[in-house]
Amino acid sequence: MTQTAARLLAATLDAHGVDLVYCVPGESFLAVTDALIEYPHIRMIVCRHEAGAGFMTVTDGQIRGRPGVCFVSRGPGACNAGIALHAADHDAVPAVFFVGHVDRPTMGRRALQDVNYPKAFSDSAKMVIEVVSGDQVAEAAARAFHIAESGTPGPVVVVLPEDALEDETDAPVLGPRPLPLSAPAPAEAARAAEMIRAAARPVVIAGSGLKGKEALALLTRFAEAWSLPVLPTHRRANAFDAGHPNYAGYLANRSPKELIAALRESDLVIGLGERFSETVTQGYVFPRAPKPEQPLIHVWPDASEIGRVFEPALGLGCDPQAFLEALGALSPGRAPAGRKAWIARLNEIYRRVARYQPALANDGVVFGSVVEAVRKRLPRTAAVTSDAGNFMSWIHRHLGFTQDNLFLGCTVGAMGMGVPAAVAAGLREPGREVVCFVGDGGMLMTGNELATALQFGARIKIFVANNSSYGTIRLHQENRYPGRVAATALKNPDFALLGEAFGARGLRIENEADVEPVVAEAMAERRSVVVDVRTSLSYLNCWTRLDEMPAYRGAAGASQAATRAP
Repeated sequence: MTQTAARLLAATLDAHGVDLVYCVPGESFLAVTDALIEYPHIRMIVCRHEAGAGFMTVTDGQIRGRPGVCFVSRGPGACNAGIALHAADHDAVPAVFFVGHVDRPTMGRRALQDVNYPKAFSDSAKMVIEVVSGDQVAEAAARAFHIAESGTPGPVVVVLPEDALEDETDAPVLGPRPLPLSAPAPAEAARAAEMIRAAARPVVIAGSGLKGKEALALLTRFAEAWSLPVLPTHRRANAFDAGHPNYAGYLANRSPKELIAALRESDLVIGLGERFSETVTQGYVFPRAPKPEQPLIHVWPDASEIGRVFEPALGLGCDPQAFLEALGALSPGRAPAGRKAWIARLNEIYRRVARYQPALANDGVVFGSVVEAVRKRLPRTAAVTSDAGNFMSWIHRHLGFTQDNLFLGCTVGAMGMGVPAAVAAGLREPGREVVCFVGDGGMLMTGNELATALQFGARIKIFVANNSSYGTIRLHQENRYPGRVAATALKNPDFALLGEAFGARGLRIENEADVEPVVAEAMAERRSVVVDVRTSLSYLNCWTRLDEMPAYRGAAGASQAATRAP
């Protein structure tokens, strides 16, 4: 059947099970938006900025483990989406970005909004596919979906010249290709089992490569059967139930020194679906790069990643779920003496650190009290999204997650993901409670996507940590240039009124007495809510107070000193 390339692309998206497309419309792909009218079950989510659309796409890929889909226009639109490509690459999230382009005869002539996309995205995208003929559209899309999911997941860019979408073509619709999944060889599984049986103080570090309820359930059974402590990694907190006795803590940015010191006494590290970033390893200290102090079993679905940074004692380029299935078929034997005490010791460190100690500040609300109030009311199945910032330390330390939760954030630390991630979670999982934690800086980067939530029916709760500062940068500033405050202070709007202007409920927390009643009101609300939390700057994060930092007292521009509650 002869049809336009745009209609062929729409049919190919349908064949791949695409049901949500995030976009900011542009004239360069109008033919596709027109073709998608014929597929009403594919919802086009019209966003307010390409960065927001891109972050929603990445979040959709995190939730489903299948590629999120984004359409952006040429030049500025594509460049605005570049931050999401960077996030998807570092987070190993499958995503396909379709980018409209100039007409083929004008390519390379510096035409309006012309960009060399292979050059521009060569580092952040797994592949950039330029379509030069309408006959290639289905093939390019099918390849993009396959590459995005294969090996180390990541983003793929498909470049669509505007005039090519109008080509008439009789090329066939192409559906999904079988995804190759590798399992450990019997000898490799046996070797791993031998190493685990012999270890007195092993630890399991679980990351993003473990996807879906089945994989997480296998992880729990593995930990229980083999008597192993488990640590989820940065922004993957729901990989293991924080209430489980085998829970050993959370490897996030600046994990407790006591925990890291204890972990360095381990005699075996089992990395499941984790690439061991700088954040997870606390600056490549645990495991130490390039040669870990402990034997390392490294399991990742892409063999090229094994040994790239760390020297493993046993490297397995296989699906982490397949590894767990293989070990589940083997006998764990009798755990060495002291293994239970080792697990209990790590769990006790976690429980002691996670227990919230109420505090008062005289320059605003300690954000930890808000997190604690949310924790008491958070449904077991809630989705929690996070932006980047020092305020997130309170969530990492105190909130606690189960495998029924979703915890969605950007491991690369890009600001602006919090609100778009909440919108995507609300659209993809409409039955879940969705709670977003975002700083004042991140809220004014992509908080405009609250309009998208209200337009398309996503119900989200946004808690804004408003300390009128780029807090993370202020912390680095105080460490490196004590008392010399520059370029970190912010003048903010009233975020509660801003939420009301969008059509959400606006609430405000101005002091500690407001915390419990306002959080209770927000969590009980049946529509979207924005809570403006006037947050202490003195309590920069859960580990650091400005007034306790060297050379702080008397510094120009310093905030008032905070005092701990009795």
